[in-house]
Amino acid sequence: MTNFELSIRFFLQLTFILATCRIVGLIARRFGQPQVVAEMIAGVLMGPSLFGLLLPGLQSQFFPKASLTIMYAVSQVGLVVYMFLIGSEFQVDLIRRRLRSAGSVSLAGILTPFMLGCLLALLLVSNKTFFTEGVKTWEAMLFVGAAMSITAFPMLARIIYECGLTGTSLGTLALAAGSIDDAAAWCILAVVMASFSGNFIVAVSAIGGGIVYAVVMFTIIKPLLRRLEPMTERNGGISSRMLSFVLMLVMLCAWFTDAIGIYAVFGAFILGTAMPR
Repeated sequence: MTNFELSIRFFLQLTFILATCRIVGLIARRFGQPQVVAEMIAGVLMGPSLFGLLLPGLQSQFFPKASLTIMYAVSQVGLVVYMFLIGSEFQVDLIRRRLRSAGSVSLAGILTPFMLGCLLALLLVSNKTFFTEGVKTWEAMLFVGAAMSITAFPMLARIIYECGLTGTSLGTLALAAGSIDDAAAWCILAVVMASFSGNFIVAVSAIGGGIVYAVVMFTIIKPLLRRLEPMTERNGGISSRMLSFVLMLVMLCAWFTDAIGIYAVFGAFILGTAMPR
């Protein structure tokens, strides 16, 4: 298919995706489930697990492999912008007052699945179906432990939003704990990947770069961004030029955190927390 044909097919795919998500959402609501859970279930239904299993020819024709790249790119843009908006509503002052609680919840949330993942790896490492001969036991333990520790941070943010917990003490605590968990797990994965490749610059880039990024954001960029407040008040709102500037910052931060080995949504989320309210 040509690029033009793929772009036109995308509109049809998006219609089908939105319709399926809303229909599944109506059913899920009857069982007390949030819309984001319904959307996840809808994705499974539209994928090879059901649609592709029952009607593989129609599914591959409706979702040709070449179009998946477009869908992935568009979804990443939406995800990054959404996490930036979540960050802009994040109540930093609440976390400062409950920093010890956030740390305790985060530690408990990552230690339990990490230890269970390490124990599972001990059972799987001898099975060549899961790991090749070159993988060391400690590498397998770190990999499975980190994989088990990573949370669906954007999904957590959606659930908190749909339950009306955004900006509350509980919602802020859950977001803070989830972000710390995911950041730690991605750093552990960076260490594992560095061990596999023999290039520990990967781990240094992810861990060191992430720390430097956060420090620069809150000590240098945040005070500079405060200058946008009087401009917004004078203009009576966000102007088109300011919106373009903010969107460029969001995309740049998402690119940077992904380039150093941390998920792009963290760059957007941290920038959102640094934005003036």
